[in-house]
Amino acid sequence: MSKQKLELTWIGKDKRPRQEPRIMGRRWIMIELGEHCHTHIIPRLKKVIDGDDPGGITQAVGWQGGGGFRYYRLAPSLIVNDRWGNSVINPDYNAAQLAEALCKLEGFSYAPSETRWWQHGHSSERDFIYVTTQNLSAEQLQALSDEVGGEQSLLICCAAFHSVTAARAAERWPNLTLKKIPKMVLARCEWGHDDYSLNVANLPIAAPVPLETMLSPGRSKGVGTNTAIPEQGTLFEEPS
Repeated sequence: MSKQKLELTWIGKDKRPRQEPRIMGRRWIMIELGEHCHTHIIPRLKKVIDGDDPGGITQAVGWQGGGGFRYYRLAPSLIVNDRWGNSVINPDYNAAQLAEALCKLEGFSYAPSETRWWQHGHSSERDFIYVTTQNLSAEQLQALSDEVGGEQSLLICCAAFHSVTAARAAERWPNLTLKKIPKMVLARCEWGHDDYSLNVANLPIAAPVPLETMLSPGRSKGVGTNTAIPEQGTLFEEPS
């Protein structure tokens, strides 16, 4: 552990002191399937935060509580197969959810405009994104290009487009970029899984730190050593 000062703050009406989440300087991501997330994981995390959990390394490191966590539910698959085996947009997604999901996928900030119906998000002051399940025609694309203007650019994520090829569209409307939603999602994401069989990249494995070193008296008091774990931020982002 790096040498850090533990700050005590008064939180809640019971006036109990709680330590800020700085003792280990780490953040964690936990992924769980099944109801045991609610019956076991979340109650245990709350006890750890409140300093009421005696298990694990609590006594070895003198843990007295602190920290917090964020809880998210995974959304259903964005792409599903229809009855003919074709990849289509999941009907469980409404228009707003679809636009937000595509903004996230393409690196745009989701920010629907109140005045521009085609502006669902932006990546800069002049680069925007429009998400629709329509099959766009050449006439509709021309109208969009005219509204966007020559000083801005627009990424159009649509179900399909007709009467023009992607290459021809790029020449005819240089301020527009066209992408078909099912194809772009399939090329970027794992989908259709309800288990852990995902294609996850292999990450570098850090050199293990001996348990004796981590639980040594010098480390529990915050004394730095040559094998100290590097600073990694807070244990959790925000309190629950």
